[in-house]
Amino acid sequence: MAIFRRNWRKKGAPLELDDAQAHPGARPLTAAAMPMAGPGVTRVNRMRQAGSNSDWQREGWYFFDVIGEFRSPLVWIANAISQADIHATELDLGTGTPTGPASDPRAVAAATQVLGGAAKRAGLLRILALCWQVPGEAWVIVNPRPRKRGKPQPDEWIVLSPSKVKAKGSGADARWEYADPKTGLDVPLSPQARLFRVWCPHPDDNLKADSAARPALPVCREVEKSSQTIAGQLDSRLAVAGYALIANELDYPRGDHDTSAMSLMDDVLTATETAIQTPGTAAGLVPIFINAPGELIASGGALAFVNPTSEFVQGLDDLREKALARLAATLDMPKDVAAGTQGESNHWSAWQVEESTYKIYIEPLLKELGDAITEQWFRPALVAMGMTEEQAEGFEIGWDTTAIVARPDDTDNLRDLHDRLLISDEYMLAENGVPEDARPDDAEYTRRLLERIVIGAPTLLSDPNVASAMGLDVVVAPAATGATGEVPGGELVPGATEPETPAALPATQGEEPEAEEVPAGLVAAAELLVYDALNRAGGRLLTRENRGQFASTNKHDLYMKVGYENDRIDALLEGSFAFADVAANTWRLDAETFTAKLRGYVAYCLFRRVLHDRTELETWLR
Repeated sequence: MAIFRRNWRKKGAPLELDDAQAHPGARPLTAAAMPMAGPGVTRVNRMRQAGSNSDWQREGWYFFDVIGEFRSPLVWIANAISQADIHATELDLGTGTPTGPASDPRAVAAATQVLGGAAKRAGLLRILALCWQVPGEAWVIVNPRPRKRGKPQPDEWIVLSPSKVKAKGSGADARWEYADPKTGLDVPLSPQARLFRVWCPHPDDNLKADSAARPALPVCREVEKSSQTIAGQLDSRLAVAGYALIANELDYPRGDHDTSAMSLMDDVLTATETAIQTPGTAAGLVPIFINAPGELIASGGALAFVNPTSEFVQGLDDLREKALARLAATLDMPKDVAAGTQGESNHWSAWQVEESTYKIYIEPLLKELGDAITEQWFRPALVAMGMTEEQAEGFEIGWDTTAIVARPDDTDNLRDLHDRLLISDEYMLAENGVPEDARPDDAEYTRRLLERIVIGAPTLLSDPNVASAMGLDVVVAPAATGATGEVPGGELVPGATEPETPAALPATQGEEPEAEEVPAGLVAAAELLVYDALNRAGGRLLTRENRGQFASTNKHDLYMKVGYENDRIDALLEGSFAFADVAANTWRLDAETFTAKLRGYVAYCLFRRVLHDRTELETWLR
């Protein structure tokens, strides 16, 4: 909606705030950003004429229209700039440094209207960028619009090339006129409108505009002239196919023709037509026989062919290619962008091109545009919405360039950091663009984690709880008790059911037996086997590339420092737990089950990148 408007009920009333934008403490705005009547127009126009560069600006637009190699990179930059989004930025009044997006509702509301709002902003930004690159300047007009059916309307924003804005009259009759972009007609600028010039100042004379196109104009002339020369030669070669000269002494039957030459030409055309219509026949291979004096035949003078056009200029294509290379080097942008070869880069170098283009070229341009809009419209709008001038100084127009600057693919780095537990699951999902609701629930997470652990230690399926959690119908068959009381390892039987147990005595019904404590000696023995396995894994991770980088890290803790893929866990544990059966026999345990539990625990530590914990080991052994 319009922020500035005149009280249309009373002629000559000052500019005031729309009712919809009212705010406690709001006060009317009585001054425009630039004088639009009286001697102010003359002064501004005199300044403009002193810095006029209209001749080279017109030539720049001409080459923009006729040389595709000149137009294409400028349009590419303009299209990139058009993707920038606008937001209100809050400044530190002490240093002037941006502190982040503004939260003040007035600043946010005003920023949404800049350059015609979200619907028209991209198109106007594109025109601004092209005017900045070709003539080096643009004129921005902000026209307040009257209410429609009692509702305020958004301001009309117009961006024009310098030749489309003119100062007319003098003295009290001085006024501005501009070419309406919809009709092309000259329209007088309303006194309520705001007009400001955005230009790239020339380093020698700040009033004059400068641009990327200006130093490229001589090169564009070379490209144009070489292209015209090539086109002219091609046209001349198509106009005349050449001349065939026939000696008068040539003896050839005239037939119905007046001369021997005409008769020969007719026979040649007839033979040619026959050969074309009946390819593969003898008609195309039999020569035409002609009688001529021997001296003419010997000298080759009986027949001759003359090409009236000059030979095609050799190297003209090379000349034009060199001119195009100079053009690419002249424009204010990376050479591969100017040459149109950025699409040939690989992913990483393509990102570098986009990043350098933004930092060196696009960012300064957006900064200049943002400063001009902030000074000439945004801060006066904030004052009109109730802020003091000092408060308005704490805000400026900022740019969101997320859609412009491509970032490198950090997927591998993020995965490595996530595996080391250095970044959260939420951050990992956000950086990869995965919605939060795509995360598995706790049950699915547990099942998938167990699946990965079991891949490294398949014998863990002998634990009915593990199989049940994975949704498998596999349980342990009834175990037989040996003469010595030892319980050998059970056998996995798909679909089997657990043996029935005698009913508990009435006094113990409903009571669950407490988990049996794991002997401290068994835990110590198991811990030695765990450290041995982690030590082996660390040795395999210590490759030539990273040797010497982790001198202060114990080998059994290296898996917390060095990145690796989870599918390597089996290879990292190869050869471990060789003495697990000795410990199992000492404590009258099934060696296979005991080894499987140890292997599962170490695989769990490697998979989750967690340090060994004695309490956690006891839980696995229990």
